[in-house]
Amino acid sequence: MKEIKLIMAAVAISLSAGFVSCSEDDNNEAELPIAVAVNNSYPSDFIAKDATFKSGIITFTELNTQKQTVVNLTGIDDKFDTTLPVGVYDYKGEINYTVKLADNSTKDLVLRTVGNSVAVSQATTLSFDWFMSNPSQGLVLSEIYAAGSFNAKKTGGIRDNYIRIYNNSDATLYADGLAICESDFVNSKTNNNTILTEANFRENNFTAGTVWVIPGNGKEVPVEPGKYITIADRAINWGEETEGGLNLTGADFEWYDDHKLDTDNPDVPNLEKWFSYSATIWIMSNQCNRSYALVRMTEGMTVDKYLAEYKGSYEYINSTTGSHMTKEKAYLIPNSWIIDGVNLSNAADFVQGALATSIDAGYAKISDITKDPNRFTKVFVRKTAFTAADGRVVLQDTDDSSADFLTTTAK
Repeated sequence: MKEIKLIMAAVAISLSAGFVSCSEDDNNEAELPIAVAVNNSYPSDFIAKDATFKSGIITFTELNTQKQTVVNLTGIDDKFDTTLPVGVYDYKGEINYTVKLADNSTKDLVLRTVGNSVAVSQATTLSFDWFMSNPSQGLVLSEIYAAGSFNAKKTGGIRDNYIRIYNNSDATLYADGLAICESDFVNSKTNNNTILTEANFRENNFTAGTVWVIPGNGKEVPVEPGKYITIADRAINWGEETEGGLNLTGADFEWYDDHKLDTDNPDVPNLEKWFSYSATIWIMSNQCNRSYALVRMTEGMTVDKYLAEYKGSYEYINSTTGSHMTKEKAYLIPNSWIIDGVNLSNAADFVQGALATSIDAGYAKISDITKDPNRFTKVFVRKTAFTAADGRVVLQDTDDSSADFLTTTAK
């Protein structure tokens, strides 16, 4: 994303500006305030003089204690002072503002910034990269069931996986040609590789391990306002095979690999497989540690053109071994094609998601620990924002899955 650097101010933070003490021992060295300076970088399409500030907040969370320092902003370009105790911090910021439209009406907009694992041990400067967070009211990923239900022995999951695409608008939209893509990158500490190929930087493109496309010529797959379509791994009644399995025979589509390990329900249309890293069958990551993107391909895109022009092989430094390596089987999705995206992870493993922060600033959490056996039967569900006057449920979509999703039992 091209950006224009706007230096707001170097800031020194005061403990009185919302700081929550980490300890009752005032003599503890870790409590000593550390001066922090901040350089702010804004997206090129944000013009400060045209924005009317409404509210703003920055929350620093110390990772060891989970204590928070909250700073309330009083303006977009306001200089504020604060300090932070020694620690390692995640931070999130939000600025709410309005702009005036050509017809003199106003529109509410949001800027966000996020950062992870920032060490504060001495006077330091932080760089806040703000991005626009103003999702359109369109098609969104409303449910993701990646873990699956328990198998008969309660030792793992079955493949009653599904994804739902919801129409969050007040008009009929069409899902023809939409692609559902799983990330090649894994959102975990043990896979936090250093990517060396610029095209694969998450702020430039989404690196996909699978690309599945909904068939149709433009208006064959309508989704009415407040309705959804369901896409399943295998559109069968799993309850007939395993107690507690879901009945997915009513799915609108299924992804089918033409392989002996897969089975096809002839009554349910198949997605078009444009690419999959798997030489056999694709199964969603039941550890719930990858990212998913809902993609609208550019007009005229075909599978042959895509495979020829968007190869995503990349070089990286392996986070475990330190080795310089190359990954060949991956493809690129330009971020401008993504209409919605969700990072998944557990809290113990998460470092960063595979999606650009402007698409998902956080992640939907399956649990607090790695490989939690209780993840089975849990489905990610987008929260309800409000019910419109016509009775239509509008789902929350702030481009921050940590705020937008909850987990519940799949039914």
